[in-house]
Amino acid sequence: MANKESFLVTTRLVDSFGRVPQKLRISVTDRCNMRCLYCMPKNGVAWYPRREILSYEEIARLTRILAGLGVEKIRLTGGEPLVRPQIETLIGELSKIAGIKKLSMTTNGLLLGEKAAELKNAGLQSVNVSLDTLVPAKFKVMTGVDGLSLVRNSLQTARAAGFEVKINTVIIRGQNDDELEDFVELAEAEGCTVRFIEFMPLDGSRIWAPSLVVTKEEMIRRLSRVGRELVPLGNDLSDPARLYALRGGKGTIGFIPSMSEPFCSACDRVRLTSDGKFLSCLFETHSCDVKKLLRSGKSDREIADFIVDCYRCKPEGLVRIIKEKNLKPGLNLMNTIGG
Repeated sequence: MANKESFLVTTRLVDSFGRVPQKLRISVTDRCNMRCLYCMPKNGVAWYPRREILSYEEIARLTRILAGLGVEKIRLTGGEPLVRPQIETLIGELSKIAGIKKLSMTTNGLLLGEKAAELKNAGLQSVNVSLDTLVPAKFKVMTGVDGLSLVRNSLQTARAAGFEVKINTVIIRGQNDDELEDFVELAEAEGCTVRFIEFMPLDGSRIWAPSLVVTKEEMIRRLSRVGRELVPLGNDLSDPARLYALRGGKGTIGFIPSMSEPFCSACDRVRLTSDGKFLSCLFETHSCDVKKLLRSGKSDREIADFIVDCYRCKPEGLVRIIKEKNLKPGLNLMNTIGG
């Protein structure tokens, strides 16, 4: 990360439940070069007009404002962030912002290999690669493209470039839940972290159903039956992944139990969408339009005050939706929000 000037947080975001965010997810585009079956529709996707997408200058300005409100860690998401031209320019700008301690990215890995060195030089520190199957034919069905070998090569290139690399795997019953042990073997062979994510109703394809969710506890039981013993590791409760070591092996396995063990009470994340909406929750249906303020000449202080007011109304989260039995497919669209 670049050298930064001295920095002081003067106001912090706090919601009505006492949650204080430290992490910001920035969706830089709603566009993607995959069509993952749990994310966006295969056909008829209405992309945001380019004039509605935040410029890099606007993203950097909003990040400075949010850093002044206590945000310390940035993750770039999409859509697929690497399809946006010259993303390394934005990374370079964000890496200079005072108060930002970590800069990372979630990517599908298709373009990561060819851009890894540039991204690292620009100031990116870590990457989470979405990879849901290790079977080439299944990969094509689940993502809409024939690109498994490219993603696997990108993992190697990213590690060689010096990135901290994690693999994110959304587990869907009947699709890839038969590959749990294969992914554990990958973590062991590569000495990396693989995180299994429970399938959430954020799907543009609207295929989500409770029966498709494989819970953390079921995954652990299934791995135990094939002799893979997991040893719990201590980790920050605000981190959505529950981490485990492999007894007798290297590598780390994580579980993100969004559906079976919602972690809303410890949530410390806020989101900025590519079209300039501030979101305090993945499942929030009301958003705050910060782009409108940016483009109408409001000052940083006015924008900061607006964000403080918006965050104060942060909903309880998925846990409330589960309590009220309001789960259904497509509660929100992951490709427009970012992970």
